[in-house]
Amino acid sequence: MNKQVVLFGRFVGVALLFSLVAHATAQVPGPAISTEAIITIGACKFTIANMFGGKFMVLHPEQTPPQQGVYDLPDTGPHASSVIGTFGLFCVDANDEGIGAMLNAKQVDGKWLMYNPWPSPNEPELTSFDPGAHPQTVQFTGGNWTGTGLTVDETSGDEKHRARMFYFCLVHQTHALCGKSPVQWLADTGEHNELWKIRAILQSVKFVDASPLLESDPAIGSASAPSNRGNDD
Repeated sequence: MNKQVVLFGRFVGVALLFSLVAHATAQVPGPAISTEAIITIGACKFTIANMFGGKFMVLHPEQTPPQQGVYDLPDTGPHASSVIGTFGLFCVDANDEGIGAMLNAKQVDGKWLMYNPWPSPNEPELTSFDPGAHPQTVQFTGGNWTGTGLTVDETSGDEKHRARMFYFCLVHQTHALCGKSPVQWLADTGEHNELWKIRAILQSVKFVDASPLLESDPAIGSASAPSNRGNDD
């Protein structure tokens, strides 16, 4: 009888030991695993979080290459955005001309000027903004990139539909991920501004340096930067 008691006690002790080890192991967090897909747009490889009920997608992935990636926010439901909607992202060379063309502006001696990368023989590349445009610098940074951007108030078109536009570029090494989006309707007396929302989305971007594996993966979509010529909106 005493032998059975001893054996039972040993069994309980071993079981308790395994239970304590399992509990201690469960308390040690494993390495974080990112479930975000790596996206390629032109020479830019990056991840971006799906936030505020929205998602990022590559348009027309069957094209070689696709023209752009877009971030689409819902216009109905609890996460509906009354301003932003859908905005595009494009990859350009991170030089003065490439970034200037995407921002539609250049900063000279601390002042923003409108930039026309394709002027006619009698037109200047740089001109002053309309006084009502109120160009304002927007400073922001991400995990491995530097942001450059500005807001510009539209001064033409139906006053009811004029917006405060946000132009931006995320600069990483020799390339930049750029785009634009309305962030506020100027006729909105409540001054509802969603600049904070698009900044939060952009700050989730993390560039991924190219590798042979990424370059050879046919599942990764790509897109090239568009021309802004003749695009006023």
